[in-house]
Amino acid sequence: MTWLWFLLGAIVVIGVIVVVLVLRYMGVRDSVVTGGWLAQGIDAYRKGSALHEKMTAAVQPGALGTADGAARWADIQRRADDLAAELNALQQAAVGPEDRSAAADALGSLHEARSAMEAYRDAGGDAEQAEAVRDRLSAFEESLRALRSPRQHLW
Repeated sequence: MTWLWFLLGAIVVIGVIVVVLVLRYMGVRDSVVTGGWLAQGIDAYRKGSALHEKMTAAVQPGALGTADGAARWADIQRRADDLAAELNALQQAAVGPEDRSAAADALGSLHEARSAMEAYRDAGGDAEQAEAVRDRLSAFEESLRALRSPRQHLW
């Protein structure tokens, strides 16, 4: 009969550990706000990745000079505006300095990539400008990855 109590105790301890780990993974560290921030960060990552793909495609030789080049450029501008607003809101909603910094970095790299894209478009698709855009897009992609990383929210 004693072994039954030990088994019951072990099940309760394991259950508590699982609940604590699940809550931490979901972002319940200081408050439920952290979990919401992480979900918003993942959503911003998803939108930023889609924008990154559009921008990368637009840097291909002759992509913006095609018949639908103006529509592509307008779509990129609209998506960049939406993402900038979302990143700004994410930065304001951040609970800790790491989250605020990650959102600020993503917002800054978005502005840099967008500026490089505008210079590329104004230069008529210059190869040197295309390389600058690729460099900025690489930095933008790296900053987006920091938004979806739950690493600092786990412990």
